[in-house]
Amino acid sequence: MTSSSTSSTRFPRISTHGVPTRCWCGEGITTFGSSTAENRYRRFYRCEIARDRKTENHLFKWIDEALIEEIRMVDAKHERVAQVITKFEERVMEKVKSEMARVEHQMSEKLKEKGDLEIARVAHEMKHKLKIATVAMVVVGAIVGIWTSLSV
Repeated sequence: MTSSSTSSTRFPRISTHGVPTRCWCGEGITTFGSSTAENRYRRFYRCEIARDRKTENHLFKWIDEALIEEIRMVDAKHERVAQVITKFEERVMEKVKSEMARVEHQMSEKLKEKGDLEIARVAHEMKHKLKIATVAMVVVGAIVGIWTSLSV
């Protein structure tokens, strides 16, 4: 396979990458098969208005080369997208870990707060029961004292 045809010095060739859709002049393109001995049956893109004007430098590109360029461009874009996705996944995972740590800390604080409130409630309840028990013991002691003084 040989490269693109030689360019005229009067009309500089405009470079296109991948599969072309239009010539630099704005016209559409069409495909042809080469009839030269060197590239027999090799397919190429050519500007529609330039097929009979060999002296003008309109679009000419081998189809196989265009397809290879297109594949390489898609591969490069795919790689860039894959890198962006990987970076995005890393950022999301960092945010998730950060959020999990924040929620865990918040839950721990709430649990501690609820535990402290429950301990305070139980302590208050125990103090109240202790007061009742103390009063009951004082009353029983008084009754026993009175009973003892009366029975002697």
